[in-house]
Amino acid sequence: MLSEGLLFKEDVVLTWMRDRFLRNLVSNTAAVKTDLKDCLSRLQLNPYYTFPALALLEPAIYFDDEHEKNVYLERMRDYMQKKISDSSIVFVDEGGRVGLLFSWVSKDTIEMIQAMLSEHFQQPFNIGVGKPCGHLCDIVHSYRQASRALQYKFYRGTGKIIYYSELKRYESLQHYPSDKEKELYDAYKAAESTAEIESCVQLFYSEILQKGLLDTQSVYDLTVRLLVGTEKRVLSEAENVSAYEQFDVMSIVKLETLEEIKQYVIHFLIGLKDVLAHNQKESHRSIIKKTIHHMEQECQFASLQSVAQKVYMTPTYLSLLFKTNTGKTFIEHLTDIRIDKAKDMLKSTHFKNYEVAEKVGYQDPRYFSQIFKKKVGLSPSEYRESVGK
Repeated sequence: MLSEGLLFKEDVVLTWMRDRFLRNLVSNTAAVKTDLKDCLSRLQLNPYYTFPALALLEPAIYFDDEHEKNVYLERMRDYMQKKISDSSIVFVDEGGRVGLLFSWVSKDTIEMIQAMLSEHFQQPFNIGVGKPCGHLCDIVHSYRQASRALQYKFYRGTGKIIYYSELKRYESLQHYPSDKEKELYDAYKAAESTAEIESCVQLFYSEILQKGLLDTQSVYDLTVRLLVGTEKRVLSEAENVSAYEQFDVMSIVKLETLEEIKQYVIHFLIGLKDVLAHNQKESHRSIIKKTIHHMEQECQFASLQSVAQKVYMTPTYLSLLFKTNTGKTFIEHLTDIRIDKAKDMLKSTHFKNYEVAEKVGYQDPRYFSQIFKKKVGLSPSEYRESVGK
């Protein structure tokens, strides 16, 4: 039988035993707590730490092959072990990350390690750092915290060092925001450029997270529902469906950050836009023409809500569509119509100023006079006098 000393001369075996021991340690296995310092010494590892803490490191890349990932992590571990001091320990954990056991007093070296890895592997690295412990036997708590910190890259982005102490509480999604989906869709239909589509998507997620950060699973779920709902709306309105790239649920699941999810949604919506493009421009012209007709015929009582109902649009979508296609807001155009009609009445009738105001939709004659003078440069009375000469 090989002696313990001879066995440990085999670097591969020693490394394997170290990884196994440390995996058990961070999984809170009771067996490793007995004579912990002695076990570390026998494995030729530092048994003494000043407020021990644990960091977890991972490359910011996706591996299709599990074996390829394991080989990469082992390279990371071996490289780090050569570069860092003997007072810290490096190992590969069960979750496919590289663990770093260190003393909290040397936490500043984390940034140096990240820079060193990025330079050597030409790849950004994510690092989650747990809080320090009073005793090495409690390192499981720091390990779990580091794991949670690493998950926070979903919001912080890749290539960051994230401390558990920085984390904010996640909120759960109580119900799917159907109203926000509808608002996004209205804005999306009215969008004329890629930048406007990007703005729609950014606004959707901004409003979803306005009250707090959601747990990541909720974000994945609502993203899939958003894409399904938007796709159904587009296909139901399109007369001729052209080819487009359908979204892939598995591709979404592989995305690791919120920014990656947003970019996926933007890319999908840009591609889907072509399905609507064929008939949309002509449809938009027709809607605007009908809208202006109703505004002119009913300017006394017209409002965005009432006209939107007549052209079978939501007020939000009609407002966006109107601004995009005419360069004016709905109320700006309605004001122009009202002032033009008021000018005609002041020229050709004997209605008093307050009567003209009421007939074009202004209940307050003073407000009517202010708007009229701002648009025409003369008060209603001055205008009547000028055209009557």
